[in-house]
Amino acid sequence: MRGARVIIACRDLDKAEKAVREIKFKSHSLNVAHMVLDLANLRSVREFSKNFLQIEKRLDVLINNAGMPGVLDWTDDGFSMCFGVNHLGHFLLTNLLLPRLRECAPSRVVTLTCSSYKYQKLDFQDLNYNLLPFFTYCRSKLANIYFSQELARITEGKGVTSYAVHPGKSCCFPHECENLS
Repeated sequence: MRGARVIIACRDLDKAEKAVREIKFKSHSLNVAHMVLDLANLRSVREFSKNFLQIEKRLDVLINNAGMPGVLDWTDDGFSMCFGVNHLGHFLLTNLLLPRLRECAPSRVVTLTCSSYKYQKLDFQDLNYNLLPFFTYCRSKLANIYFSQELARITEGKGVTSYAVHPGKSCCFPHECENLS
């Protein structure tokens, strides 16, 4: 509605097309597009970034919003699926797009996290921990907070701001969700 160009980066074509249609309908803007991005595959992240940088001349806001629940699975690159999608994919994407964000300053990076980060600590000797799905999820969200803080530190005064945000009560333990109504 503010006239921004919006790129939906998504691996699922059907979901992306649905989101694009919905945004176009609600905003009355045709300046919405989809580009393929699979955060579980670092080659896909690099490909997306290369294509994006060739096609798009501006990047004012990057929202790292993909979320993978804790699952016992692995990315194509051998990382825990949850940690790979929730953190490593966003980490690489942001770093590859950071030069464009700096060029377009003032700009910002918004990374969604979750209050569940507080239930775990990061073991930097074993970032690929994948024994208990919920703990893997917690660690991925804590890593997002650490990354957002470090990004804010290294871009301070350079026109790029970094935020880690919690979307609200939608991110909670199952027993907490019962108390939401």
